[in-house]
Amino acid sequence: MKKLLIKIREHFQRYRREIKYFWKYALKAKLQIIPYRSNKVIMFRLDLIGDCTMFTSAAAAIREHYKDREMTIVCLAVSRPIFERLGIFDRIITVPFKPEAISWDTIDNLIAEIQDEKYDILLQPQLSKFPIADILAVACKCNKRISIEPLTLRGNSSPAWIKMTNFLYNKFIPYPRGVVSEFDYYGAFVRGVCDPNYKTTMPKLNYCEQHFIDGDYYVLYPGGSLSQKFWPAERFAQLAEYVYEETGLRGVILGVASEQWVSDNLKRNLSTIVSLSIVDLTGRTSLYDVIDIIGNAKFVITNDTSGVHIAAATNTPAIVNVGGWHFKRFLPYYIEDVKPGEHLPLVAYTETPCYYCGWDWKVIIDINPECLEHLKAGEPSSCIPMVTYEQMRDLVHQVIKMEGL
Repeated sequence: MKKLLIKIREHFQRYRREIKYFWKYALKAKLQIIPYRSNKVIMFRLDLIGDCTMFTSAAAAIREHYKDREMTIVCLAVSRPIFERLGIFDRIITVPFKPEAISWDTIDNLIAEIQDEKYDILLQPQLSKFPIADILAVACKCNKRISIEPLTLRGNSSPAWIKMTNFLYNKFIPYPRGVVSEFDYYGAFVRGVCDPNYKTTMPKLNYCEQHFIDGDYYVLYPGGSLSQKFWPAERFAQLAEYVYEETGLRGVILGVASEQWVSDNLKRNLSTIVSLSIVDLTGRTSLYDVIDIIGNAKFVITNDTSGVHIAAATNTPAIVNVGGWHFKRFLPYYIEDVKPGEHLPLVAYTETPCYYCGWDWKVIIDINPECLEHLKAGEPSSCIPMVTYEQMRDLVHQVIKMEGL
């Protein structure tokens, strides 16, 4: 009970500070009468690696529209390599903390960096943004602020916060309702901002030669940002055995250092001969390295994590297992304009009555209380182990045949 009370107190303290910072700049922003003499554009994308990777083609379309203007992107530090490799922005400003956990010691320096320049237009394309996005937007010296309509249900900002801050924006771009792809949101924003005829395209990232592995290889991505998405490591091992038997390819395991236990579980289930063909780079690569390794791989086998989106953006075939929490929003991909030779991720899933739960515990407890216990314990949701080895193997086989391996 004491821990709960402390948590509630911390929540309200954080909320009060967010409000204080917002109103510190809000009145000045709305009372600005004389326009800033600038034609520069600034865009905010305070999201994680996978989401930012998916956004790259939309970002490129927006950049093309403003090609005669200097353009700045504001992003999280973890996602900076995505926009650096995209290579289209004149300036990248990095937010050095998680969006849900504002660092009050560094926010003033961040705001000062944003206020170094004056802008004509501010773009806010993130559907479910945290309060920090509005705080930075109101602090920004700009003439016009354009945002996609905020998500009021199960979003990252409370309805009260959204109601309080909506006056800040000069224009809202409506987003499509229902079960739609994240790409549909991006498409709606691009059409509303600059190109009414825009069709969504595959994400794109530039990659370089990698220097970790000699010869041909494929990638295994058994971890991810959420353990609730982890497909059983022993099934990844089964796939590694199958790939070696069919192709003789070396396998490369990728992941961050905190996922070493997952990689170790995978390796523990390998036969001796296959284990000798596996290169474990868990915790030994930067995001730049990951982009290069995936870009040069023959294919990727992965959980629902950033690896699948980087594979799509580098046009590397990918096989991914997916659960039902946000089914059809992030995966499978829905792209309006797929070019010949482009590889959509191949998705394995087993649909259940509790699909589309949206990680909403109030929904899950009524439909699948056992799954809720798994989620609370940090264990895979019930729909993940329901994706069978055979489902994934068949998709791997499809890629092997397609690539002539």
